[in-house]
Amino acid sequence: MRSNRVRASLLSVTIVAIALSGCVTTQQDRIGANDGSDACYQYRVALDSTGNFYAEDMLKGAAIGAGAGALTGALAGGNLKSALIGAAAGAAVGTLGGYWNSRMQQGRDQAILGVANDLDTENQNLDRTQVALDQLVNCRRAEIARVKADYKANRIGKPEAEQRLALIRSQLDKDYVIASGINQNIVKRRDEYLIAADNIEPGAAAKIRTKTAVKAQTKKKPAKQTTTATAASPSQVVQRTNTAFETSERINASTNTIQQIAQKEATLDAV
Repeated sequence: MRSNRVRASLLSVTIVAIALSGCVTTQQDRIGANDGSDACYQYRVALDSTGNFYAEDMLKGAAIGAGAGALTGALAGGNLKSALIGAAAGAAVGTLGGYWNSRMQQGRDQAILGVANDLDTENQNLDRTQVALDQLVNCRRAEIARVKADYKANRIGKPEAEQRLALIRSQLDKDYVIASGINQNIVKRRDEYLIAADNIEPGAAAKIRTKTAVKAQTKKKPAKQTTTATAASPSQVVQRTNTAFETSERINASTNTIQQIAQKEATLDAV
């Protein structure tokens, strides 16, 4: 039995290490080198930098869950197959619903306060991402407009105009990869907050998803903020979750806009 426990512990550590190493990328890998040809490169860097916040916690949750699941499975079954089954189950726990379960370890009142505080940070970062995304989109559109203006004014010929627009389309494709990766992590986190909101106030997630959440509550006088565990009420958590959901929807729309710009705007046909 002792040898099984040792092997299980080593296996769980290995699985955690694999989970983490398989997901780590550098910013250089994601955004590419700055060769001076991209007038909007600084905005791509800014957008990518906001994504670190959304990726880190989700990856840790999945990896820790997988490691714990592997250990439990190995101890129960005493073999590799049981460990791998446990790892799969643990990874699921570590992602969907794991956030609320973790918060509840401190008790319900502290969990509500913790979720509210986390949502304040979440909403601040979502705002940063939206601003960075808007700046990148605006910069790309300005570059497209500049090429078209030069072409219409006969400052450049059609071959050069098409070449410059082709470069912008390739840059937009890279932008989309970066933005969609960030957006996917945002959605994962958003789903965790929706689960938390549903546990705090049953039915809240459905209301938020249909954009009918807390309309009546927003007319109430805001509760005074304190540092006690009673500072955040269930309705305040739902309101903050609703704000996060709405911002994430705007980020998703802006991400899709990048593709639309590449397909419909960055061509001479659209002149």
